[in-house]
Amino acid sequence: MSQKRNRSVITGVAAVLAAGLVAGGVALTAQRGADDPVLGGTAASVVPSATAGGGATKDGTVTITRTGPDLPGDAVLDRCDRSTRETVARYDTEALGTVVLQCGNSGQGYEHIRVRHTADWEDVVTGHGSRDWDDAMLTAVQSALEAPATGYPQDAGDGKVCFAAPVRFDDGSRPAAEPFVRVIVSATTDRVITAFPTSDGGC
Repeated sequence: MSQKRNRSVITGVAAVLAAGLVAGGVALTAQRGADDPVLGGTAASVVPSATAGGGATKDGTVTITRTGPDLPGDAVLDRCDRSTRETVARYDTEALGTVVLQCGNSGQGYEHIRVRHTADWEDVVTGHGSRDWDDAMLTAVQSALEAPATGYPQDAGDGKVCFAAPVRFDDGSRPAAEPFVRVIVSATTDRVITAFPTSDGGC
């Protein structure tokens, strides 16, 4: 009889603790809007990510080569004419498992980034070699997702997860106006929503 009572007490305490943690998480999420910054996290040691266009260094910095292949390539983009759900790139992340960048639409994916942030990415690569805007963007996304710095990813609210990293070129220079990248991923669909350069290093 006493063993049953002890189990009931332990089960009851565990349920109360779990409910408190869930309620606290809901309250924090409600306080933070989708576009509010996420605080915390600093760049630290990461495992380098091998990419065709650069990669992440040990200090968590995305390195973009100034010459290299055209990414993602015409064959990949031709598939976007058939379906918004076609995959442009696939990433293996430790935090979320497999994440995809789809062709997308005005709200998410490659098409969203192309329409909303081409000019931003062109500003990043102007004067730094011959790479196109999407070469830089795809390199930055892969590096940030596959080899994130300590402290990333961070909760961005509304089922979104944020990755951020400093950007530099293989000659050691950095973009002048917006030397960081921010990548937002849907934690519910495992799709890249957007990726853009930014002037600050947080989420």
